[in-house]
Amino acid sequence: MNDRISINLIYLVLTFCCVSAATVRTAKNDDIQKFTIQMIGYSPQKTDDYVAVSIEATPGYVVAFEPMAHADRVHHMLLYGCTMPASEQGFWRGMETCGWGGGSYILYAWARNAPNLVLPKDVAFSVGHEQDGIKYFVLQVHYAQPFAGEVHDFSGVTMHISQKKPMNLAAVMLFVSGTPIPPQLPAFQNNITCMFESSTPIHPFAFRTHTHAMGRLVSAFFKHDGHWTKIGKRNPQWPQLFEGIPSKLMIGSGDQMSASCRFDSMDKNRTVNMGAMGVDEMCNFYMMFHYDAKLDNPYPQGAICAKDYPSKMIDYPKDGFELLPSRPELEHHAHQSKVPFGIVQEAIHENLGGVKLGQVAGLAFNNEQQLLVFQRAGRVWDASTFDNYNILLDKKPIADPVILVISYSGNQTKLERKLGGGQFYLPHGIYVDKDGFVYTTDVGSHTVAKWKIEGNELKNIWTSGELLMPGSDQHHYCKPTGITRVEDQLYVTDGYCNSRVVVLDLNGKRIRQFGLPGEDAGQFNLPHDIVSDSAGRLLVTDRENGRVQHMTTQGHVIEEFKSTMFTNIYSAASHEDYVFMVPGRPIMGHETEGIAVFVGRSGTGLIEYAFGPTTKGKREQMGPQFGQPHCLRVCPDGGHIFVGDIAEGKARLWQFKIRHDQN
Repeated sequence: MNDRISINLIYLVLTFCCVSAATVRTAKNDDIQKFTIQMIGYSPQKTDDYVAVSIEATPGYVVAFEPMAHADRVHHMLLYGCTMPASEQGFWRGMETCGWGGGSYILYAWARNAPNLVLPKDVAFSVGHEQDGIKYFVLQVHYAQPFAGEVHDFSGVTMHISQKKPMNLAAVMLFVSGTPIPPQLPAFQNNITCMFESSTPIHPFAFRTHTHAMGRLVSAFFKHDGHWTKIGKRNPQWPQLFEGIPSKLMIGSGDQMSASCRFDSMDKNRTVNMGAMGVDEMCNFYMMFHYDAKLDNPYPQGAICAKDYPSKMIDYPKDGFELLPSRPELEHHAHQSKVPFGIVQEAIHENLGGVKLGQVAGLAFNNEQQLLVFQRAGRVWDASTFDNYNILLDKKPIADPVILVISYSGNQTKLERKLGGGQFYLPHGIYVDKDGFVYTTDVGSHTVAKWKIEGNELKNIWTSGELLMPGSDQHHYCKPTGITRVEDQLYVTDGYCNSRVVVLDLNGKRIRQFGLPGEDAGQFNLPHDIVSDSAGRLLVTDRENGRVQHMTTQGHVIEEFKSTMFTNIYSAASHEDYVFMVPGRPIMGHETEGIAVFVGRSGTGLIEYAFGPTTKGKREQMGPQFGQPHCLRVCPDGGHIFVGDIAEGKARLWQFKIRHDQN
């Protein structure tokens, strides 16, 4: 593996490749299994980097596809069904997908932030059966450019697989042209034509177009008894989804199938060839069709049309050449970043405004996008901090300020105020609500509190729990860890001893609680952090169960984020539809491999990419790495990520910047 790949993630990459390249989950409909094939945590090494992974196909019938990628990171993905993969290694570099001597079938294609695809009723792709020739899934991923920073990608596709054989089987035909594009032309057409020769009629029901930056329109029609019928047309600069065909179509033996791509080469001073690289162009029309499951497969070796018969295109419909009206909102959604995506380490702070950091236990942003750093000053949590009954031994509050409010620009910070001296015993969680009130949890005093900042003073509004007295009843906490607000209720993770979430009103009155000790859904083994997402749902960091539980405010589990790549999760944060998670300890037995932040997509329960501190390549050249990450937050505009570290003797605040076109 290239030395550029982060040393601290090599173990994770290899583990994922060898153990978990596919994930199988049962959906709410018991007949449907979700089968995911993902990249192995790859970091592209060059411009136009093509890589692929393979996994043995599970028998069944694919009825839907869920892509798990973003155009910031991935140019496109192609999912093939293969009799044999191009390599037996499970992962390989290069453009090869299926091996020689067997079938090669396109199942799905994705680019430019296309959405999920659900097939019509009674239509599905047959996979994993002897008669369909698909023994393996192969996912090809094209990265346009290397990432900035130490980012590793797990993009993939989730298939919904049923065991019920449908009335109709699905397949995809690819229309593809190899004609070069001359320069300085406002409109140049690439045309493709084939004759349909099978006795099994086919019924197109969806289509997808694909070009690179020069493409302006891709269309396809078929001709039956001298009459042209549109299959579909679309601007390839829009999200490259499979668009449904509203009318019921049938293509039969002897019909002509044609496609055309329109390009604008006015800004080019040379001929542009067709090819797979970013400097090349592509002319692709994907036609998804179904046929009667009782009849023969019309394309037993895979369906492709790559011929050009100019004489047969003379009467091609004018509509197939005319541009569609502009749709700026689609072009924006489909935008592919010209700036290399990355999460770049911007700074490591060991002191802020002259204040040496203690263990950084909690982080929160206020309404001015200033960061509140909740740190323990000179107090350290170690084996001598509590007795066997969870009672704090040093009962004096920390004299120094423990809340540092900072503003930041680039890697520079400014200390705006210092708060909380003499008011906390062992800080843990902190949150600021939309009204500017500050909420804290203190594992030393076993309390939850609401505060108001008045100048350089921290005024207590109320305190919940009995000071310095742990308990499990309705009036006590035992080492409460995190707090967040959703609407007019507060949610507290309680915590090290009680494995529950306590719900309070804004005046600190207890309303209810949910959660029990255990490993099942809705149970906890040390709920260590809690945040809410943009929809007002909860993300509870279930530390020692090694997962984040995505829950309703009533405590019902929506999904969980769990992986073989970590055994514990200390903190989580949410921005838009992404969930950021950080372990506090490496996997046992692999302590030298380091720790990474993992990022999943809400609604999937899967890891989509990971990142960590900067490395310089070889192990002996590695820069500082995470010691014991304890808390993580993403700033409100999504541009920065901060991680608080409580490692003994190495308390730090890590600052990362998310790089893409938007910032």
